[in-house]
Amino acid sequence: MTVYKYYAVIHQAEDEDAFIVDFPDIENCFTEGETLGHAVEMAPDALGLLLSVEEDENTPIPKASSAKDIDFPEGASLVLIEVNTDDFRES
Repeated sequence: MTVYKYYAVIHQAEDEDAFIVDFPDIENCFTEGETLGHAVEMAPDALGLLLSVEEDENTPIPKASSAKDIDFPEGASLVLIEVNTDDFRES
């Protein structure tokens, strides 16, 4: 069982009615939701799927930053997302 905890930055998109989720420590890991709550619900799937693939490919997983080390825009939310990559593998 491998459990990871990473911070997600969630902000409202300027040109559309959506909330964008980005993981500053994980390259190319992002998703979105129609509401802030929906974006938070979508975040674990995006993170878990990407990290499970990285594990399978033996790609190094970056260390998670602490909240104080993450810069994010005014009005954005910083949300801690926890995933177990075993949950994203077929049995």
